[in-house]
Amino acid sequence: MRRQLVARSLALQAFALLARFPEVRAKLNPTSLVWTGTMQPTSLSRTYTVQVTYRMRRVPEVRILHPPLVSRPGESLPHVYTDGTLCLHRHGEWSPEMLIVDTTLPWTAEWLINYEIWKATGEWHGGGEWPPVAPLSVAPKADAAEASSRTDVHAERS
Repeated sequence: MRRQLVARSLALQAFALLARFPEVRAKLNPTSLVWTGTMQPTSLSRTYTVQVTYRMRRVPEVRILHPPLVSRPGESLPHVYTDGTLCLHRHGEWSPEMLIVDTTLPWTAEWLINYEIWKATGEWHGGGEWPPVAPLSVAPKADAAEASSRTDVHAERS
């Protein structure tokens, strides 16, 4: 018999985050979880204030609150949506059965390392597809229009 995967609840996601980061804030309400904490991807990196917003059955949204992300002169920020959220993975690589603490936060640290390298060299070494080829939503089709609106203003730069 095959075991059915079950989406992790908001409370379970919050407990997992707080177990790993007890000093960090997490706001939990019936429809969303907002986790705000600091992250220093390497010992040579800056310390960033990161905010993760999660709504059930949707891809977590990650924003860098401080310091502000800054582009290189004449270039746009790679792998950042127009709403300021980070593009951390391809469509379908994250699912609600996964824990944010084991996926989204490590992917955010990796994104920040690649951002710092890009700032210094002008080359993005993080891989991926930019602009994304599919909306980053795992929500029902009713939410597909909302997810597809999360595109980059630089999508025409192909």
